[in-house]
Amino acid sequence: MKKLIVGLMVGLGILLLDACQSKTSRIDDLRNFVEQLSEDCEDYTAEQWEKANDEFSQLLDKINSYDDLTKEELEEVARLQGQYAATVFKNSGKAVMEEIEKAGVALDGFLNGLNEGLENEDK
Repeated sequence: MKKLIVGLMVGLGILLLDACQSKTSRIDDLRNFVEQLSEDCEDYTAEQWEKANDEFSQLLDKINSYDDLTKEELEEVARLQGQYAATVFKNSGKAVMEEIEKAGVALDGFLNGLNEGLENEDK
């Protein structure tokens, strides 16, 4: 009988620990993503930023689907959103400048072609 009671207590303890773990793990994916991105994003291209934004949105949607988030979890999610926004703002400038340069080169080529076409038309 003692073995049965001890076994039930151990089983109950494991279930309680698992329940505590599952609540924190709901945010762990987002936390891990934001931390990893902060370390690796220095040379991201515009395409990589787009992919990162999609993944971040999916993680947030998953978290927002939970109805029973605690105040601490909500605060942590808000903090991670702020950290992600700061990381994007700080590091995506290079990708934006590359896109502007590409557009500028294309625009320069277009204007040069237009000028040449107009000059040839005048002759």
